[in-house]
Amino acid sequence: MATLKERFLKWKETRSTLQKAGDIFFWLLLILLLIPGPRKAISTAVNRVVMQVKTPGMLPAEKQVRLTDADYSWELTDQRGNPVEVMSLKGKVIFLNFWATWCPPCVAELPEIQKLYEKHGESVTFLLVTDQEPDVVEAFLEKHGYDLPVSYATSAIPPAFHRRSIPTTYVISRDRRIVVRKTGAMNWDSRGTDRLLAELLR
Repeated sequence: MATLKERFLKWKETRSTLQKAGDIFFWLLLILLLIPGPRKAISTAVNRVVMQVKTPGMLPAEKQVRLTDADYSWELTDQRGNPVEVMSLKGKVIFLNFWATWCPPCVAELPEIQKLYEKHGESVTFLLVTDQEPDVVEAFLEKHGYDLPVSYATSAIPPAFHRRSIPTTYVISRDRRIVVRKTGAMNWDSRGTDRLLAELLR
């Protein structure tokens, strides 16, 4: 059996400079992925690259779920601990996002959501819902300079918003239809999203 030194010499002799660079990059990436801190950063970066080609589109009419009063009957609190009257949001366009600070795809799409909020926050209701501790979330938002309206669920979330993973985002129309349902990081700050929201706000 070849020794480690012999394997190294054979690798050095048989691989081109470009192949060696690729091999080294691969092994460094593999090592970094085994370390929790860099792993999260790398995963977030990969999600940011992938999501640039993933833009949300409206669901076909037959797949759009029409919400009932029961779907608006859940309780949230805002960042100051004040109750959010979800029932009062009927008839409004809502951008509803379930997320967490520990979730790399969630973190990857937050800059895009922040930009979308800056453009449409006065006309669209943004609800970014998390079940994390408020002090953890607030520290995260402050660190990254986000001023997004985060909410905390204080009751069971209706089945209409059932999700198996995060981030999951819903866009709800004025006539109570879920017109967008997306799981995973998305490029929300896009012309397509701008057009979609403009259409819903007519």
